[in-house]
Amino acid sequence: MRAIISAATAVSCLPLLAEAQDTSFFFDVALSSALLDRGEQIGGQTAEFYAGAEVDAGSALLYTTVYRLLPVGSDRDEFDNETDYTIGAIWEGPGYAADVSANWLTYPGEEAKESLELAATITLNLPFEPGVAAFRDVHTDDWGLEAYAGPRWEREAWTFYALGRAGFVNLGDGSASRSYGGIETGAIRALSDGVAMGFIFRSDVADEDSFDVGATADGFATGRNSGTSLVVSLSYAH
Repeated sequence: MRAIISAATAVSCLPLLAEAQDTSFFFDVALSSALLDRGEQIGGQTAEFYAGAEVDAGSALLYTTVYRLLPVGSDRDEFDNETDYTIGAIWEGPGYAADVSANWLTYPGEEAKESLELAATITLNLPFEPGVAAFRDVHTDDWGLEAYAGPRWEREAWTFYALGRAGFVNLGDGSASRSYGGIETGAIRALSDGVAMGFIFRSDVADEDSFDVGATADGFATGRNSGTSLVVSLSYAH
């Protein structure tokens, strides 16, 4: 699962819209120069589509979403198509907000197998809104933790934010675990009631060569320990 909804705009644009109105349906489309997630690159030039619905259940906000990842660049054959289906709940407590979800990850037309990922996030009502995110894939036994924090501010019709993150992923197949850190900054412009455009820059570094992974003509693996991404998104909420 993309920590979009780390692909970026689902976590940055849509909640901001939801704060301003009683949102029941939402849709997000994004184009990125590279798709970074949990200390690795999982896509080159990528189109992302994210849609869902939410309902206020009183003590919690219940939601369901569909997420589609589609590689579109010249290197698209090196990355998997992906479609994810999610159900989750968000609630607020004294000084915090929590989000728990179950995510069914599928890879249409790919060799990768379907799997179920469980995820949880807790964000504190403190300066820079610090939080912790955790996930575990019940089929692959991959699991990881991530801590994040950063400011958010508004100026006229624009909302700006900056985010720092650090985490690790432990792979269930016995491969080397990786630790990573990164920064993300973005600007979100409200175009009309319920419509917003986002511009996002992200840069990550890891202790493994997990970015820009490929192979030479001789079959030797190539890669780097850092990557950057530019994202443009359009969001709608009603």
